[in-house]
Amino acid sequence: MTAFTKSTGLLARLPGESRPRLRDRESAIADFFATALIVLVLCHAPIVSASSPPDETVLIPAGEFFMGSPEDGSSFDDERPQRKVFVGSFRLHRHEVTNARYKRFTDETGHRTPSHEKPALTLWLNGEPFPGSEHHPVVNVSWDDALAYCRWLGMRLPTEAEWEKAARGTDGRRYPWGNEWDPHLANSASYWADRTIEFKDGGEWKAFWMTGDGARIARERGLNGEVLTLPVGSFPEGASPYGLLDMAGNVSEWVQDWYEPYSYLQAPLSDPPGPDGRLLKVVRGGSWLKPARNLRTSDRDYGSPTDRATGIGFRCAQDVW
Repeated sequence: MTAFTKSTGLLARLPGESRPRLRDRESAIADFFATALIVLVLCHAPIVSASSPPDETVLIPAGEFFMGSPEDGSSFDDERPQRKVFVGSFRLHRHEVTNARYKRFTDETGHRTPSHEKPALTLWLNGEPFPGSEHHPVVNVSWDDALAYCRWLGMRLPTEAEWEKAARGTDGRRYPWGNEWDPHLANSASYWADRTIEFKDGGEWKAFWMTGDGARIARERGLNGEVLTLPVGSFPEGASPYGLLDMAGNVSEWVQDWYEPYSYLQAPLSDPPGPDGRLLKVVRGGSWLKPARNLRTSDRDYGSPTDRATGIGFRCAQDVW
């Protein structure tokens, strides 16, 4: 595993409808056959669940929200100042893009398949997702790969402001589910350790993931003995106010904006497009590798647009006209 440091944070790399009373014999017969069909479907067809998520979007309505953080002892300098920002309405995928959906893209377009500079960290083998990972979020994709996928769908990457509003709603909450940290509501280092994990520096990160509990857990339970992603939507109780899943943890997510550490000081207060950067792209949401502090809705991380890490994926946004 490889780590990318940011201050003390680290970036490495988802009833039946009640029927009216039957009024005649024909309705009764129709109802019988309809019920029989439902039973057959439930018994023999896959059920849409966290293991087979629909490719759906959620409407995020226009309005203001609190973006960034005050100086509260846990925020980083690049999250300040906190301010009210207006964001127009848009739609956002409920789930992170999965390996199965990304494979449809590569099959139909011939786009390169996900890979890592280190073969041992590449989770696709011979053009196929690692066995059992079909409904896990795709990783080993660059910012350009993510953008190409979204455009293939007629969509785009969300802006940083859009992403944060979708994650926290309008009440300034610290995590998608509320203000209190819970290690069992998101896929992070804390979830796997079954206790709250914080890393003071890169040395503590290495101690956990290279030689400590994290390394042992990854060997025992990770994909290919390395990566601890989970099927998208595995934490429904950790949903955002708009019902989006995995807005904290599982994988960090590429967004549209370039990263600048103090861009909030002069950023527009209405649909901010992000600064004119050249080096790094913003990554949001924290991943399975991250400590609790980096799963806050306001936390900002970054990576080179060419990074194809094991902890970075994405979801797509769409304009509402």
